[in-house]
Amino acid sequence: MKKSLYVLGVAVFVLAAGIALAAPHHGPESIVIEAAAAKKGPVTFPHAKHQELTQCETCHHLNPGMTADTAVDSEVQKCSACHLDPEKAETPGMREMSMKKNPFHMACITCHKTEAKGPTKCDDCHTKK
Repeated sequence: MKKSLYVLGVAVFVLAAGIALAAPHHGPESIVIEAAAAKKGPVTFPHAKHQELTQCETCHHLNPGMTADTAVDSEVQKCSACHLDPEKAETPGMREMSMKKNPFHMACITCHKTEAKGPTKCDDCHTKK
């Protein structure tokens, strides 16, 4: 009887651990950014990988304190909601090519250079047409 309870307990633990490890990341695995498609190829952004590396609000700055566990799809706006065609001149625009005007170039490349890890050149992110 004790052996059966022990085996059952171990089985439940293994099942629970497997479910926890297999739980998907919140949000998409990757995101394809096509705002520069007229000039450069699209960028496939590995969203799930970045969730493991930084806090959500690093990119989702309009959702302070957000975590993968608290994110609700209806509350999380895509970057393009504000950055594709910005209403304010001071808001960085995704269609800009400049290192000082494109929000991805500013944030992503700056982080990649600071961390000495990740792509920093145009064709490293933008796939060839």
